[in-house]
Amino acid sequence: MEFSEKLKILRAEKGVSQAKLAESIHISRSAIAKWENGLGLPSEDSLKLLAEYFGVTKEDLLPDKAGEETLVSKNKIIDKQKQLIVGLLLGVCLGLFVLAYAFIESLREYLLMIALGIMIIALGIFNIRGNIASIHWYNRRKVSKEEQKPYCRVMGIGSVIIGAGIACSAFVQAFANEILSLISIAVGLVLMLYAQFRYNKGIF
Repeated sequence: MEFSEKLKILRAEKGVSQAKLAESIHISRSAIAKWENGLGLPSEDSLKLLAEYFGVTKEDLLPDKAGEETLVSKNKIIDKQKQLIVGLLLGVCLGLFVLAYAFIESLREYLLMIALGIMIIALGIFNIRGNIASIHWYNRRKVSKEEQKPYCRVMGIGSVIIGAGIACSAFVQAFANEILSLISIAVGLVLMLYAQFRYNKGIF
């Protein structure tokens, strides 16, 4: 059995909330939520306090070797993905800054809005992949382990939609005239092509 499951069972048997447990061993409630969601293990000191609080040994709390290795591997993947997202965001923001100031004057005042949209999209993608770490603890403390993936997926899709809306709104405001022109050209071409294929049996 994994540490997260053991902790949930012990807390339920004692009838205490995450907040009460956190207060009793002098740590944050977010740390308890993180442990119960399988996103980490407590330090040696916290483990000792937990064992004393529940009246068990430290060995009783620790996961089996296979479970611990899985958790360590999962945390390494999450850390790599976080680094990738940060690097991607920095690269996109730098690219937008250079692009706007060097070539596209109309984008300059919307850079922050575009960067925010891209950041939210990136976080959404991170969540869609099943990573719960970037969703703040108070939004997920009651999510069971079995429902973690669908929860992350829906939260991630919501984040991507919001981010895309913000970024698209910025681009529309920056290039309103150009976008309207492109839309009108596209609609006109679609109608003309439809007429050619529908009535003329081809373009020529």
